[in-house]
Order: sequence, then C-alpha cells, then structure tokens
Amino acid sequence: MLRVALTGGIGAGKSTVAAKLSDLGARVVDADALSREVVAPDTEGLAAVVSRFGPAVLDADGALDRAALAKIVFDSPAARSELEAIVHPRVRARARELTDAMPDDAIVVQDIPLLAETGQAPGFHLNIDVEAPRELRLERLEQRGLPRADALRRIDAQASDAERREVCDVVLQNGGDRHELERRVTLLWEDRIVPFAENLQLGRYEPRPEKLQLVETDPSWAHRFEHHAARLRRVMGPSAVRIDHVGSTAVPGLIAKEVIDIQVTVVTLHIVDAFAESLGDAGYFGKVLHDSVKPEFPDPAQWEKRFYGYADPGNIAHIHFRPIESPGQRFALLFRDWLRSDARARDEYAHAKRALAAKFELAGDYTAAKEPWFDNEAWTRANRWADETGWHAPVC
Repeated sequence: MLRVALTGGIGAGKSTVAAKLSDLGARVVDADALSREVVAPDTEGLAAVVSRFGPAVLDADGALDRAALAKIVFDSPAARSELEAIVHPRVRARARELTDAMPDDAIVVQDIPLLAETGQAPGFHLNIDVEAPRELRLERLEQRGLPRADALRRIDAQASDAERREVCDVVLQNGGDRHELERRVTLLWEDRIVPFAENLQLGRYEPRPEKLQLVETDPSWAHRFEHHAARLRRVMGPSAVRIDHVGSTAVPGLIAKEVIDIQVTVVTLHIVDAFAESLGDAGYFGKVLHDSVKPEFPDPAQWEKRFYGYADPGNIAHIHFRPIESPGQRFALLFRDWLRSDARARDEYAHAKRALAAKFELAGDYTAAKEPWFDNEAWTRANRWADETGWHAPVC
C-alpha cells in the first residue's frame, strides 16, 4: 500500500488536488471530514470538547458550534493546542482504521492540512504540498464568506509555506488555473505515484538510470536526505546509531549522479536484517553486498554491508548500512569530510569524474572505472589528511 500525505495552507487548492487524485484512482482520506466526524453529536470526542471549553460551544441542537469554538481557539494558542490534543489523536486513529480496511494494492492519499505542525510526514511514503500566493488564498477565503481579518488569522495560525516545503517531497504551485493544476497532478500520478506503488507491490527499489548523467550540485539534495533520514529514524529508532549523508551529493559544489547516498551506522548487521520487513513497509528494499576491499583490511567480511534502495522513482536513494567502526563505515565519513575540507582534492575528483563520464555512457561502467581512483588516490590521501588534522569518525 502506498501512503501519500497531501497538505497545503487553507485556500491553497488542496481540495482540487484531492478530488483529481480520487478521479485518477486514489482512495482519499480527508482529515477535515474526520475532524468533524470525531466530534459529531453523541461522540466521546464532543464530550471531551465540551468538558474543556464549556456548553457555550454547542448550538441549539446540541451539535458543535464550530464558529463559536473558532473564536476561542484562534485567539489563544494555548486553547488551540488543547483542542488539537483532543481532536488530532482521534482523527489519526480513525484514519488508521479506514486505511487498514483498504486492499494492499491501494494508493491511499490522506488529506492532512496540519502535516508539518503534527510531525506526521515521516510516516508516509510521499508528501505533497499545494501552494498558492497569499493574496489569492485570501480572495478565495473571502469568496467563501470568511471575513478578511479572520482569513488572515487562519492563514497565520498554520505553518508557513517554507515549513511545509521542509517536510514535503513534492510542491504543486496553484496560481489559479484549475486545468493546469489538474494536468500536473495527472503527470505526477502517471510518472511517479503509480510506478512507486508498483515498486512497493513487487518489493523492489527504483534503480538508478542506466544512462550516466552527472549534474551540478543541487541544494535540494540536503532536503531529500533529511526526508529519508526522518523515515529511517521512524523505522529503526535508536538502532540506527547514526544516519549520515555521504557520497558526492553530500559535498557542496561537487558534480554527482542524481542519487542520494546515505550511511546508516548500526552495531551489527543482524539488526538491519531484523528490520527488513519494517523497512520494506516504509519503501526500502535491499540485499547483502560488500564494499571494495583495501590492502590494510584484506578480510572481505570486514567490508560486508546491507545495501538498500528506495522505491520512489522521483527520489532515488542508496542506503548503506554498515557496522560501527568498520573500515567501510569510517571511510564513507572520512571521504566526505576530506572532500568538504580540501578544495584541491574536491576539484581533482570532479575532474576525474568528468573524464570518466566522457568515456562511459552507462552508470555501471562509470562506477567500476572509478574504483582505481579510490584505491590509488582517495584511500591514501584521505587517511593522510585524517592523520594530519586529527580527524576521527564520530560515533554518536
């Protein structure tokens, strides 16, 4: 089951995206609708709200007077937090109940306005944010009958666009052209969401493209790493001793393949094997591999690792699980820090990458051709740099 979270500020057009995804075949779970359901008449949720805020929040029929409640909570952050503590756990429980009843091959989209505020993003395979200009959002809310001052308060009470972007994998800009927005949703569905779901069903990660392409450094690589790290921490907890961004995409200014390399340090690889099912549920699938053996550590067993990839075709990542203080674990961190610190080494590595890219069209051939540079240059020079600077691998 592919789990997608859909978020966006009030008036951004999230409902339009949700409706289009539903038309395309997604099963949409609407958090706003559930927030009404869990405080409907005769529910214990409504009883909890009345117990906290008093009978004045009820209308003449005994139902929740949402306008009266809004006046209380939007003027008081403390009151809003107390209301959220009542409503949010019940909404999440109901959403889980609905999702658990769906078939394994379903694509489930949960419409969650407060995704960034509630910290739920790592629990989803893909997070989508819908954005619109602030003034356009205000116009839409006024057209719905909400006074401008109230609309401003509601917008400001939510996370900012920047805060939502921090936790989302996809940002859909909605400038007001509904057909254009729906077209981009369809493309996202066909090019990313459906293939992602197929990979999950088949238990496979998305491979890197066979055709080699090196691109200039991209600031989004750091955000993509953080998204993966949050998902991995959610699955493994303290069993992941460290989660580090490694490889070329972790070195600012260095050209790289569009693949995020991540190292997860563990006490033993048996721990990774114990988490295999949970990692698969989160979209990560893997196998046993070995790093290239170096003369100082000739035993291949010292270089064993678990290699995992992510199932999202729009966010290709390689996860290297290595035991703490193993030579491979240490070198991944050393190589990254050496290149970050030594501009000359970084430039030489970039030159070597470009020269090899000119010779090889396939990523596999290119990667194999780089190994002599690692063995003859990087290993020796990085370790010399570590001795000269006193560098040592961090352990926690």
